[in-house]
Amino acid sequence: MPIPASPMSVPPISVTASRRPALLVAAMAGGVMTAMIVEIMLARRGLMLSSASPGVMRGSGTQIHAALAWWAITGAAFVASFAIAATTSRVSWLYFRPLRWVAAAALVLGLATIGDAIPLAAPAAAGHHALASLTALTVAMLMAGFGAFFAVRQ
Repeated sequence: MPIPASPMSVPPISVTASRRPALLVAAMAGGVMTAMIVEIMLARRGLMLSSASPGVMRGSGTQIHAALAWWAITGAAFVASFAIAATTSRVSWLYFRPLRWVAAAALVLGLATIGDAIPLAAPAAAGHHALASLTALTVAMLMAGFGAFFAVRQ
């Protein structure tokens, strides 16, 4: 008669498997932040998503601008989340703890500087601009999820 295994003899869960959800969420958040930065930089150059969408409906020359804006925002989210997840999953950050605080402070200051440069939407187009931005960031979050998933898949 075999002796039943005690609960202490069960092998522990992989550290990678327990870190994976947190890693995916962190990479997705970084990808969405990157998408926000790209959207702000495009708006500073005069290419707002809400001003490009009427051009798609009318068939004017802004169709390519609208398509490039959407691809730039979602592509930046995908690439950034892929890079964040790939780097975080493969590098041991044990000895870089002080560096994390410095990097977080630099990120907050950088985002505050970039966020201050957001151009204001016209009062009549504020609703359209908010809806277009929300839609773009939702798609960017989806693409960031794909990028993070592909970086850490086994």
